[in-house]
Amino acid sequence: MSKKLNTLYALGCLCLGAVSLAHGEVSSKGLAQCGGLFLLDSKSQQLDGTFCQAADTTQVGKYSVFAGFEFFNINGLWEDGWTLSFKSNRVLGSAGVQADFQNIAFSVKASTFPSIASRLSAHTGDSSFYAATILERGAPKLATIRWEAANKGDEVNLIEAQWETAYLRKGISAGANFYGNSLDASFEQIKTFPQKIEHEYFIKDSSRIWLWKAGYAHQFKQSSLEANYVGAFADANIYGNTYRDSSTKRFMYLPIDANLHYGNIRWDNRVFGLEAHGIKADIRMERNTKRFFETFAPNRLLPVSLTQTLSFSFLQKNYLVDADLDLSAVTFGGHISPTIHLSWNTRIVPRFDLHGYYTYNEIDIGKTSETTTFIAYKAKDEQWRWMLEGFGAIAGLGFSLESESSESHGMRALEWNAAQIIPIKTEYSKRSKKDNDSGNGSTSSKTKNPAEHSSSEIFRNGFATSLALRFSF
Repeated sequence: MSKKLNTLYALGCLCLGAVSLAHGEVSSKGLAQCGGLFLLDSKSQQLDGTFCQAADTTQVGKYSVFAGFEFFNINGLWEDGWTLSFKSNRVLGSAGVQADFQNIAFSVKASTFPSIASRLSAHTGDSSFYAATILERGAPKLATIRWEAANKGDEVNLIEAQWETAYLRKGISAGANFYGNSLDASFEQIKTFPQKIEHEYFIKDSSRIWLWKAGYAHQFKQSSLEANYVGAFADANIYGNTYRDSSTKRFMYLPIDANLHYGNIRWDNRVFGLEAHGIKADIRMERNTKRFFETFAPNRLLPVSLTQTLSFSFLQKNYLVDADLDLSAVTFGGHISPTIHLSWNTRIVPRFDLHGYYTYNEIDIGKTSETTTFIAYKAKDEQWRWMLEGFGAIAGLGFSLESESSESHGMRALEWNAAQIIPIKTEYSKRSKKDNDSGNGSTSSKTKNPAEHSSSEIFRNGFATSLALRFSF
């Protein structure tokens, strides 16, 4: 999406926030914010995203009604002789109602994702213990994935596939509060179902995802301690299909198993805080040698009329792929956020963040190319390995301008935050091996950073920023 449209969406979010402020006599809380993440920006690799959000809540007694507007735009690009791009661009609206009685609370939320979700919880009178269930169903359009061949003269040189799915999310959670301590835990399952689509190219999936979370917090007199853990396991089967002449053919099959573990611990007081984060992800894909379950079968992309014409001389080529991705990163650092009082009801809170990071990532891919003619069969094996290791710093800067009203006990806050990755040392290597290579049968290349990038690239890559307007009455 163009910068002009992004700006219009940002202004729209802020305008919605202004409308909520104008009706402050009935609004209890609201939010309007925009932000973006710009991680990569080069000729061959790009990853960036922007978002805007506006939300408002009105509460009367035990009931509250909430509504929101959200826009997000995610873009990814990878070039390696061919071009693979990913794009997800959505404008979403949502609304719901919530009620909280003495021992039972429930909420229902509908979204143009589209999705509908409900939550039912039971709690003690003093809220020292609660248990809840959640049920959600949706059928979103996830993204558009585009592949473009380097040779424009190929019979199939462009694939633009729509990715749509339907999902069912179920979960349970429980928590307790006692003597300044808070405990909570939850478990969720997400199940996706293939959708019937009749585009020329489309992607569907059949997946099982399990999520589990646990958290602990303690409130001291002048500070707080918080620790969280999130784990996930995914068993995903992703299919690429082509639909022509009332017939569907599968040209891609990716069976993926993924594990994710994330944890953080944070200590805060009124002026400064310390925190540490850690994440580890393992992603596996094993080849399936059954017929029609090849990883890639490009011949099935060709029209039936062409394959029938070339039936005796046409080469059938399939690709079987194994992949193993190990990704890990840790960060540790802190922030300083002193409060500066401008008047009895207005204050500004600047914030300075500095964290160190270390990351180590490996990607191993093995590919077998199978070529079948009328009387012969040939297979060729290839292997690639990418390694990225680096450490550096993440610097952040921000402020919050807050104003309180003594009459309505309301609060208004304008917040801005920005963060920048500052790499100190990065080592990147790529190795490849083919079964018909001469000598040792391998080629490798290795580059070391830091001085490889210009200063302009450093401040464009790995940059995030957000602007928010918060208010309550």
